[in-house]
Amino acid sequence: MNNVHLSSDDISRYSRQLMLDDIDEKGQARLKQAYAVVIGLGGLGSLVARYLVGAGIGKVLLVDNDTVDKSNIHRQVLFNQDHIGQHKTQASFAQLRLVNPNTQIELAEVQANSSNLASLISGAHCVLDCSDNITTRKAINAACVNQRTALFIAAASQCSWQALNLQLNENNHGCYACLLAQTKVQEDCISQGILGPVVGMAACYQATQALLYMANPKVNIAWGQYTIMNVASAQFQSFSLPPYKHCEVCQCHT
Repeated sequence: MNNVHLSSDDISRYSRQLMLDDIDEKGQARLKQAYAVVIGLGGLGSLVARYLVGAGIGKVLLVDNDTVDKSNIHRQVLFNQDHIGQHKTQASFAQLRLVNPNTQIELAEVQANSSNLASLISGAHCVLDCSDNITTRKAINAACVNQRTALFIAAASQCSWQALNLQLNENNHGCYACLLAQTKVQEDCISQGILGPVVGMAACYQATQALLYMANPKVNIAWGQYTIMNVASAQFQSFSLPPYKHCEVCQCHT
């Protein structure tokens, strides 16, 4: 990233972030130049996008092909009654422009899949997987492995949330496909239900990790750590994700 200077408006707008050692003025300048792709604008993506834009990221691409439904509103914080029936990308754009007019917001009203992900994530500093199904997550993971793009994954169902940060070009850990091969992953809020604040907690963790990564290359990100939090029982687990030796996604790119 090239050196850029913060304007007086930047300093005023982000004054509370500038006080943090892990961000300061250099980190805020990096955020101003950073480009992230948010895939999925549901409970995760709507809050993640709000925090990225609010924090001063320079450019964000929002990817989703769904429309706002009444059942979304209890957990998808960008939307309200007036947005029902609207495309989530368009409704998100209108809301986010009110948050920060300085962020360049681009939209892709498509379903992310193995055919278009290479072009969707091209040039991004990181990808935030806020999708809601394993098929899409597998395709996002494969695209990020191929392009060596940092990937931040989060998910939630019932009263539990999970998260995983992946950067395969610098760290000896497995990918999302390795996770699926080695453990049972439950990430379906449609069939299992979800409490709104729980998915919000997952999104907050995901956005925090991505922002710190983009602001400070020296920050200690928990790469390759699969984190699980059961909010109802206050049980927290985290374990390192080793590479799966038979993985056809990441092992062929080592």
